[in-house]
Amino acid sequence: MIPRSELLELLRKRLQDALPPQRINELAGEILELESGWEELDIVHSDMGYSMSDRCADMCWLAEQIDRGAIIKLVRKKKL
Repeated sequence: MIPRSELLELLRKRLQDALPPQRINELAGEILELESGWEELDIVHSDMGYSMSDRCADMCWLAEQIDRGAIIKLVRKKKL
């Protein structure tokens, strides 16, 4: 979900004086491993309640944003 290069850049900027480069790389790897516990949802209109109304965007903030062209990614924690 977070590109490794962006994460490394942020960690280096914030931690360069506190940790050696190798430890920052290890930390980035540990953070990215956390993503494995989450899954991106492939949302279809019926999953979001669009079938309830012709104009869901009139009732739902999320539907309104999608109608406006926003790219929204939904994730959920994987079942154990």
